[in-house]
Order: sequence, then structure tokens, then C-alpha cells
Amino acid sequence: MSKSIIIFGGINKKLLLPFFLSLAQIVLVIINENYPEKENNLVLQMYMLGLGEMSIKLLPLVLKISDKENNKEKIIKKRKCLHYFLLLFLFMMDVGLSSAATLVDYYFKGGEVSYTDSNLFPNHNFVIQSIEMIFLVVVSKLLLKYNYFKHHLISIIILVVFGIVCDIVLNKFKDIDGYFFIIQITKIFQVAVQATFYCYEKYMMERLFYPYWNIAFIPGFFMFCFGTVFLLLALINPDKENSTTNFISSFYKYFQDESTGLIIGRLVLVFILHVIMCPLSILIIFYFSPEFILIIFQLSSFIKNIIINPAEKLYCIVFYIILFIALMIHLEILELNFCGLNKYTKRNIDLRGLEDVLGEGRDSTVGTNAIDINKDYLILKEDKNENGVEMYEQTGETLN
Repeated sequence: MSKSIIIFGGINKKLLLPFFLSLAQIVLVIINENYPEKENNLVLQMYMLGLGEMSIKLLPLVLKISDKENNKEKIIKKRKCLHYFLLLFLFMMDVGLSSAATLVDYYFKGGEVSYTDSNLFPNHNFVIQSIEMIFLVVVSKLLLKYNYFKHHLISIIILVVFGIVCDIVLNKFKDIDGYFFIIQITKIFQVAVQATFYCYEKYMMERLFYPYWNIAFIPGFFMFCFGTVFLLLALINPDKENSTTNFISSFYKYFQDESTGLIIGRLVLVFILHVIMCPLSILIIFYFSPEFILIIFQLSSFIKNIIINPAEKLYCIVFYIILFIALMIHLEILELNFCGLNKYTKRNIDLRGLEDVLGEGRDSTVGTNAIDINKDYLILKEDKNENGVEMYEQTGETLN
């Protein structure tokens, strides 16, 4: 056994998915911070985001996957509508609470309104991220029946403690007043809903067997419809660029102040990025636990804070590394190899299960098409390419 206190856990190629998604989100963050625009345009952003997300419906055609829902039991239409309605309701709550926190910050604290986030709505506050991790654990345990152990608890404590340290160093608590607490409480409610949304997506795929492309289509469709409503509100408003409503005035000023090339360039970039990000985000939840989505939040937060904070605060990189290691331990990509803290990781549980099977003498059929049932009978698969099996009486003869 390795003597290192931290070792790699279960590693496979699918783990590249969250890092590819993080890279796409980081590119979006860099574009948002550096793209030469004077105005934001909520309506166009909603349309590009919605169309990018809705494009996942093309995935079954591209990969030649059956678009029929592979349910083990046929779900009645009324129950199916209820499942999708609940998914949409959770997403609407997530967007609404996130928007509410932004508007409070804008109208009462003089903050900025940005319409450039992805549908993931990553939060760049490390304490809020830690709280979301806690909600993800609680909801996963209640809804998905996942088990959590000592190494999960240790990683959460590290995330909370160093998340607070990071936000203090970055002066996230410099303007504490009544509105500050309203914003933070709203964000806490938002991440609670967001955690429930991610877990419910996993529940629909894992327990109800809905295709992931249909689940991912719902947020995009909502964004597209929401963008249409905002477009109609902007078009019927008589004040146009003089409107006191921020998204209406910015809609008209955007076309007055920006060149056609810049407008088209941003629309194309945003659309392409969301065409890439939507399949990645739903596949991460499909293949892994919902907590894996926090990889994108954390990595994009690191880049965001490095970009917007002065050079003298780059020593926070040390804290970023600690936070990242803690997240990797929670996700069991890294394991704490001391005091038995990695005893109950998924990898080691599977290994012990395999050892138990081999220890009972069932390795006599490893590498064959036979499975021992007991000393009298075995199951023999007649053809490797067929699903049919036959039960035979044990004769002691070797199977080839």
C-alpha cells in the first residue's frame, strides 16, 4: 500500500467532462470581462442561452441514439407532466432567486447588473459555494439515498473554513449592512433550490429513466420563452432607451452604441459556448453525483477572482489550492490515505466487494461465461453476443 497521505482515487476518462466544462466556463468568464462592449443586452443573451441549451435535442440525431424514453415501466402521461413541471418549477425558482439577489445589489448597494452568465449561474462567493455543498449532500442523502462518511465531513469543514478565509481576504464582507444580509440570505435560498434542482435532475435520470437530453432541454426552453416575454415588453415600451427599466433601456442603447461586428461576434461566441456547455453539464450529472458540478463553480471562481482582484491579492492562490484539494477529496478523486479515512470511498468499497466474491471461491469462473450459483448448479451464457442463459448441473468439468 502507498505510504503517501494523499493518493489518487477512482480515475477514469469521464472525469475529463467537468474539467472541459470548467474550461468552457472560464472562457465565458474571460469573454465577459474583456469583450469590448459598452452595454449588456438581456434579451439577446436570453435567446442565445436558450437556443444553445435547446440544441441538445439534436444530440440523439448526431449520435444516432433512440429518442424514446427507456423507462423500465411505462410512466403515465399525467405523472410525466408532473415530473417535468417540478423540474421547470425548480429551475424558475433558481433563476428568480438569483435575479432577486442581483437586483437588490443593483438598486440598494450600487452594484452592477450583468446579463452574461450561463444557465449554471455559478456563484463566485466561496462561503455560498460551501453552503451549496452542504445542501447537495443533504438533498442527495434524502432524495437519492447516497451515503456519506468521515472524509466527506472533513472536506466540507475545510471548504467552509477556507471559504470564509478567502472571502475575508477578498473583502467580500467589507460593506456589511441590512441589504448585505438580505442578499446573502437570498443567495442561501437560491443555492438550496439549485442543489435540489441538480439532485432532482439526477433523480429523473437515475430512478425514473428519463433521457438526459429531454431533461436538459427544459431550462433552455424556459430561457427562450423568458427572452420572448422580455422582448415583447421592450418593444411595447414607449420610452425605449429612456425607460427607467434597466433591461429595456439597455436593449435599445445596445444597438445604438455597439457596432454590428461586435454584436454578431458576441452572439456567435455565446451560442457556441452554450452548445458545448449544455451537454457537458447534464452528462456530468448523468455519470457522477450532483456534487461534481461544483468543480466548474470553484475553478471559474478562481479565475474570476484572479482577473478582477489586484495583484497583491494573488496570495489567495494558496487558499484556492487548499479549497480545490478539499473538493477533490469530497468527490473521491483524491483520498486521505491515513487513519482509515479512505476505507469507505466508493473505490475501496468496490474492491472489498470483489475480494469477498473471490474469497468465496467464485474466481473459478472468471474469464468464462459461467457463474457459480452454488456447488450443484451454475449459469452458463451460451453466446457472448446473446442475452439468453441456461442453468446447468455442476459436473466438475472445466469450461472452455
